[in-house]
Amino acid sequence: MLGTMTVVPASCGRRRRAVAPGFTLVEVMISLVILAVLLAIAVPSMREFVARKRVEGVAQELVTDLRYLQAVQQQRGAASRFPVRISFSSTDTMSCYVLYVWGTAGIDCNCARSDGPVCFDPTVDGASQELKTVVLPKSSGVSFSSDPALLTLDGFNGLPVGNRTIQATIRGTRGGEVRVSTNATAKPSLCSVSGTESSIPRCPP
Repeated sequence: MLGTMTVVPASCGRRRRAVAPGFTLVEVMISLVILAVLLAIAVPSMREFVARKRVEGVAQELVTDLRYLQAVQQQRGAASRFPVRISFSSTDTMSCYVLYVWGTAGIDCNCARSDGPVCFDPTVDGASQELKTVVLPKSSGVSFSSDPALLTLDGFNGLPVGNRTIQATIRGTRGGEVRVSTNATAKPSLCSVSGTESSIPRCPP
């Protein structure tokens, strides 16, 4: 008697190998190239955006400080013997401004002074009193200047002496320029010279 033979299909005796998920070297290289291109486009734009925001921030701070200076004079009242001032200055390495109460000694504060206190010797009788100093190093990418460089507020309402007004310009090395101006009542306003600051109205032509 012949024995029966069971034939097992070859496919049943083999186990299918699972294909491991992953990326080929070519796919990885293509992804890296695409990422590098996107970064090359995005990084300069991001730097310009940060620079513009820094210019806006400095301009907004100056507006706040001008309002503060007038408020200080108004609090001191008309009986105060000496007015308050804001003075701008600059050197090869920085630009600055200082808010101060003008003293009886008649000596102005100088924010660009490097050989001592901004308001000289504060212990001297009648020395000017420093309220706030803002210094911007050139390395910050922002600088400012003002024409004229000095504004004096006096009297009960803190109005500018001689109806003087100032026009300060804040510039960024990577672009962006904002102008801060005061009117005859010392009220500050700002506008964008470059037109790249979306949160600030553009200056009139």
